[in-house]
Amino acid sequence: MQQSPQPSTFDISPMLKAYVDSIDIWKKNYENLAKSAREIQGFTVEGFGGNGAASASALSAAAKTEIDAEKAAYDNAVAQWQKSGDDLFKRLVQNQVELCRFFGSRWEQYLSLPDQVAQCRTVAEFGNLQQSFLTRFASDYMQEGEKLAQPFAEYMASLGNNNRA
Repeated sequence: MQQSPQPSTFDISPMLKAYVDSIDIWKKNYENLAKSAREIQGFTVEGFGGNGAASASALSAAAKTEIDAEKAAYDNAVAQWQKSGDDLFKRLVQNQVELCRFFGSRWEQYLSLPDQVAQCRTVAEFGNLQQSFLTRFASDYMQEGEKLAQPFAEYMASLGNNNRA
């Protein structure tokens, strides 16, 4: 007696590793971008004085205060940009992981369908199976669409709330 093949399981770990690696690369590139941007603005890692600007010791107290205020404003802007970018990127990765989970689940259903069809003894059973499969198919995609849209709707709402404050 021949056994039917066992349904294959979907292994998400290689994709998760790829995402973690891409996040590390993105973080490294972002840090290099932020460092370059600061140097272009006339700041170095140690403080003021990059790109041929006057040294910090030769500046008056008023100029130092102005530079410190500009540096603080710049740092705050970069921090806000980074935070919003981090939030958005995190949501994108979470959605990608959810999509991988969803498609793995759907593929398991697709792969089990031939075995279920083979067990049908009448045309009515086949019709009921097909109707059940298509109903679940449509329901799964509608639920997944709602699930994926919700975090972005919340994110956009939070941006609107932040702009009002």
